[in-house]
Amino acid sequence: MTNQADFNTSLFAAPDTIVVATDLTDMAELLPHAIAQAKTAHAVLKIVHAIAPEMTYDPESGMIPGPDPLKASRDARLRMLEISHQVEQQGVSCSTAVRHGFAADVIAEVVHETDAGRVLARTHGRRGIKRLALGSVTLQLLQHLDVPVCTIGPRCAGVSNAGLHRILHPTGLGPDCDATAHLALDLAQDSRAELTMLYVLREETAVEPYLDPDYSFERLESLLPAMRGDLWSPVRTRIAAGNLEEEILRCAKDTSADLIVMGVHPAQSFWPGHSGGKTAYAIMAAATCPVLSFRVPAGYSMMTSQPEQHACVLG
Repeated sequence: MTNQADFNTSLFAAPDTIVVATDLTDMAELLPHAIAQAKTAHAVLKIVHAIAPEMTYDPESGMIPGPDPLKASRDARLRMLEISHQVEQQGVSCSTAVRHGFAADVIAEVVHETDAGRVLARTHGRRGIKRLALGSVTLQLLQHLDVPVCTIGPRCAGVSNAGLHRILHPTGLGPDCDATAHLALDLAQDSRAELTMLYVLREETAVEPYLDPDYSFERLESLLPAMRGDLWSPVRTRIAAGNLEEEILRCAKDTSADLIVMGVHPAQSFWPGHSGGKTAYAIMAAATCPVLSFRVPAGYSMMTSQPEQHACVLG
């Protein structure tokens, strides 16, 4: 969908199509956010449910029948028909898809077919084995899709009729952070929302000049347009010191953020066992607002300055 010639974060800030990934047990939490985001972006919704292949065994024959795939498909389509009626009653165009296959593969396929500019998914915040199984779907999407993935965590508040007013963008200030910063800025401008750019100084960040707060403020400022007077909404910069996850969540609470926009490094392992994946997943699971995560397409950079070595998880 994206390449260096036509990459434009404004297309992601106001996507024409939003793919909503559902297991059909999470629509009470997902649907209000999906409808609100579709109205804000004037987008259509594509609601997708994947019926995963089942492997079950019988002590006598070695195999026993799993769930009837035809019945599962029929039940899912009936439920999706009800959902689409709910959405259309709210004045939002909607279509649905029920397909057999692994969730991440099915969602990626639909994103490609519809040229969607965003994926919306539920994050359950489970731990242990359940987290590895269910959280891995979101992590796979973040690792492979070139479109933002918006997650609704278990602590996420309900949708406000007031709309989007405050956005938090934590950044690692690394060489691939510009596109994510531009996405956060585009979202803020489209919604006339206040944007807070956050950088967290950490003890493990031993690479200079990131330990220098003055440099960090200058780098944050460099991510913004030169003519700040042209911006329609205020942009603030903030430096914090401490644990990355804790400081991001604290800043989100302090600023009453309606949305967190964070970047994912293309080359970085994003599995829950990896430190970067653990931090990002923990933020998605603990945030009281939606989290929009964006993996910048490999090989693309919007940097105007020289790349610098960095040791940060996000941005």
